[in-house]
Amino acid sequence: MSRKVDQMPMPAEVLPMKVIVASPSRSGTLGLYQAMRILGYKTYHFYECITVHGLPHMEVCSEAITAQHNRLSGVKKYNRADYDKWLGEYDCLVEIPSMIGPDLIEAYIDDPDVKFILTERNPDKWVTSVNNTVGLVIDMPYQFPFSILKYFDATLYRFLAMNELVYQAMSGCTRPGDAENAQNLRKHYTDYIKKVKEIIPADRLCYIRLEDGLDWENICPFLGVPIPEEAYPGRNEPEKFQKLVQEFLRPKMMAAVMWISAVAVPAIGILGWAAVKYGPSALAELKRL
Repeated sequence: MSRKVDQMPMPAEVLPMKVIVASPSRSGTLGLYQAMRILGYKTYHFYECITVHGLPHMEVCSEAITAQHNRLSGVKKYNRADYDKWLGEYDCLVEIPSMIGPDLIEAYIDDPDVKFILTERNPDKWVTSVNNTVGLVIDMPYQFPFSILKYFDATLYRFLAMNELVYQAMSGCTRPGDAENAQNLRKHYTDYIKKVKEIIPADRLCYIRLEDGLDWENICPFLGVPIPEEAYPGRNEPEKFQKLVQEFLRPKMMAAVMWISAVAVPAIGILGWAAVKYGPSALAELKRL
């Protein structure tokens, strides 16, 4: 089976990997992404995948997650050569390893020059944080107007589908509010953290408990770099997460509305149909876009 990654060209130069932040999302990873960029690393994070590279990288990321977590998919798991194609122009990875799983970390474990950072937080607080952020995004594809607009913009469709894919892998295909949801998320988190600690050599791992604080003093001495003068990046609270999501989605939704208006059906038709099917509130929501 031909994979998306097989169609990607190899970067002109594959950078030596320097740092892998193995922390799961909602464990200080956006701050670490920004911090590593400040320190001069060429850093790849879920945000970079979505906002910088867009649809091609989202498709590859989705494929890698599917190959890792769905044995019935028929998609061959990624290996080091595949990661070099996808991520070779970067020398630091943040958050992505936790989405793929320990196999990505093991692909780089034999390189003695690669250092690893792992942040951990209270598992129950992590579950709450995930459901207050990603847990809200996975409901979007089934709610108006996303339930319609996703079919008229490929990037919007892939973004929503990829977030659901990531969440399903973490939650055992449950949804927020399901009886086993919190239990499944907690087990996934604790199992992953335990596995990462087991496979990474202790002398190459910087382990940080978020409850103890996360700052330059935690990572710079380990990396052997000077502490910057600027403040360490702030935390990605749920409100900040939601704002970032909205900023990304708004132009995609507008593009979908414009496509529908110009190509699929007259604008008056789609607005009128929405008002009839979903009520006046749906019409107001589309006009607000």
